[in-house]
Amino acid sequence: METSYVKEVKRSFRGNLLNYMSFLEKEKSGSAQSTASLYKVTQGHLERFVGTDILKMKQVNPLLVKDFVSYLQSLNLSPNSVTNYTSIFRTVFNSAVSENLVTPETNPFQKIHLRPISTYKRSVGIQVIKDMTELDLKGKKRLDFARDLFLFSFMACGMAFVDLAHLTQNNVRGNVLVYYRVKTKTEIRVTITSGMRRLLEKYARDNSNLLFPVLQSENVSYERYKVALRTYNRRLATIGDMIDCPVKLTSYVARHSWAMQAKENSVPVAVISQALGHTSERTTLFYLKELDQNIIDRVNLKIIDFVEKWVSKRSYKN
Repeated sequence: METSYVKEVKRSFRGNLLNYMSFLEKEKSGSAQSTASLYKVTQGHLERFVGTDILKMKQVNPLLVKDFVSYLQSLNLSPNSVTNYTSIFRTVFNSAVSENLVTPETNPFQKIHLRPISTYKRSVGIQVIKDMTELDLKGKKRLDFARDLFLFSFMACGMAFVDLAHLTQNNVRGNVLVYYRVKTKTEIRVTITSGMRRLLEKYARDNSNLLFPVLQSENVSYERYKVALRTYNRRLATIGDMIDCPVKLTSYVARHSWAMQAKENSVPVAVISQALGHTSERTTLFYLKELDQNIIDRVNLKIIDFVEKWVSKRSYKN
């Protein structure tokens, strides 16, 4: 028997999957903005596919799903983009089913088997990072800033750009950076090395609580953050071209490179997992509640030794 809530929801969305998708997107916009953006983009593709802003839930069947996948592929999107948009479509439909908004005769996604693929290598060796440190960027402050952010990310156990961009003075606890990952809400502790301290001092500003001038303020919109990310990646790509980097330099490369260096130094997966702030490493969760911070510190110093020495010796005269 349907509850009054379910009946009200059904009346509200009137069986329109696109209305329901818009509702879910707004729900996620407060806590999971990157996911909300995927919902919005997927909705746009669906509207263009069906030619209207109405897609009745009962119309979703295996043939429609198959045709939608073919439509996405016809747009020359990357395989991973096709997978992502189809997955969002499936997630929304399954949510509608669980809310008793629709009762399909068959699972319309049953024959759809899409998996993310590794599109390109996302890590570089220590030689590439060495080439970055030796690159003469005098007179190119914007590129120099991008390089410094990349090096700081690498030295801070592969800190994600979104976390780096939102660091404030409140995250500095003596000689330790303590922050919660934006993506997983996991607490991360990183001991501040002398090289990291030099970069923090270089970009310290009296009129801002942010540690790096990536964002204009602590509470900027997600759209403004995305602009900053695109700018950062564009500058990294320029640096990559200047050193003839074998892969496209992006914000992810610093993080993946740290993890790869850790792996090549035979660092246990559990240690890498905690340092990166992952929540899915079962070995860590099963055997350990919390790793000794000294273990992570020793591992990190071993990995970043060259970069640490180079940054520590740099002369910062503004």
